[in-house]
Amino acid sequence: MRRVRAQDGAFAALDREAGAHRVSGPVEVEFGGETFQVPLTVKDVRAALGEEDRTVFDREISAAAPNTIGRLLRRWALVVIPGDELDRRDVLLLAEQRATGAGVSAG
Repeated sequence: MRRVRAQDGAFAALDREAGAHRVSGPVEVEFGGETFQVPLTVKDVRAALGEEDRTVFDREISAAAPNTIGRLLRRWALVVIPGDELDRRDVLLLAEQRATGAGVSAG
């Protein structure tokens, strides 16, 4: 539970950062001895999904309120990252930190 709280706190800190960060293409990170290509943009997450998931994703993104897009995009990015839930969250967090230049490592 502490790990989840720490992850949630780190994601919230990233959300509070001022200014937009440009991400071009999936971000590569290493975690647990494996390399992951993590999609962080709407376009990249959509491209990584299977056809059925993509349809649901498109419907949810198009109906999302502005203040929910980030959380929604994270939820869908987790769908395409292999591994257990806690490790997938760490991989996503590392990718976001790399993309924003936060430089803080997870787990």
